[in-house]
Amino acid sequence: MAVLMCTSMLSAKTVQVTVSPAEAIVLKQKGEVLQPVTQGVYSITCSIVDLAFTVQADGYDSESFVINLKSPKTMEIKLKPNRKHVVVTSDPKDAVIYVDGREAGRGQVEFDIHKGESKTIKLVADEYDTYLKRINFNDQSSIRMTYNIPMVLNTRTINVLVDAPSAEFFADGIMVTKGKNSATFQIYKDKPTQLIVRAEGFLEYTKMVYFDQEGNSINLTSELSIDKAYTASEPGAAIANKRTEVMIKKGMSRDDAIQRMKYYISELFESLEINDNVAGWYRTVWNVEEYPDKIIRSRYEIKEIPDNGDGKLKFKLLLQSQVSYTGTKDEDFRDWDRVLKKYAKLHTDIRSLVTSE
Repeated sequence: MAVLMCTSMLSAKTVQVTVSPAEAIVLKQKGEVLQPVTQGVYSITCSIVDLAFTVQADGYDSESFVINLKSPKTMEIKLKPNRKHVVVTSDPKDAVIYVDGREAGRGQVEFDIHKGESKTIKLVADEYDTYLKRINFNDQSSIRMTYNIPMVLNTRTINVLVDAPSAEFFADGIMVTKGKNSATFQIYKDKPTQLIVRAEGFLEYTKMVYFDQEGNSINLTSELSIDKAYTASEPGAAIANKRTEVMIKKGMSRDDAIQRMKYYISELFESLEINDNVAGWYRTVWNVEEYPDKIIRSRYEIKEIPDNGDGKLKFKLLLQSQVSYTGTKDEDFRDWDRVLKKYAKLHTDIRSLVTSE
């Protein structure tokens, strides 16, 4: 702000004129630049003739005034800005900033807005909500318009822990981690995520995870349910659904061998579905066991191997083990690489009954 001093003289008058902003210049009517006493302060002496002046400054509307003998001893001229400088800063610092739809920079941009103008700023960053704001020239009184904008996260990192040494974790059907007891995945605002955990010895676990849940950790160590079918079975890749050959020991008749084998399997299976003594083919009905999330069915088959001329009596043994997660129809079942423990020694026990091994 400039101060103008006025001294009285005969037929003359001195007026002190203060202009703002202080860097403004004062021009006489014919364009001559008036020199200030100090920055923003002018001393103007007038006589009978009116003196006209114009005040100018970059970014401001110019203004004219007149000094004459009737003027007050002090005058103040305040220019009105016609352009403001805008500074937009984002958090996070790598957000892309658009001004009126055009990319202006990342993290921070500066631009001018003129009188009567408005502009739209948009901030875009991964894992954050898009930010939109319409700014106008009159939004702030200062000629520097500053906007420090913290953006809102639209994702959260969720940590999951389970009571299993090796599990598979899925988020919306996509595997996140395999072979660990914990996993980390992202969830999005306004979009619930389906978490599925599969671990050997436990039932499959499903949980909907929401953005506004409390905390970022999900501890499922007490929520996984034991898979009873798993505890009632054992790995059976070597015997399940695979035919194995057994040779009857010397001196044992065909009928004796068949009767021994049939008697043994009758202890575990209710009845025979196929009982063909001529062909030497015997197959039990399915034994069905129902568990909370699956159905297990098992059956046993004994089939004589035709004589190839070596005079040896041989049979093939087959333990079928199948699982269904959807229903009881034949097409619902598929081979299972585990066998229920009560059938696991069938091959071994039958072999001991009819062979000399």
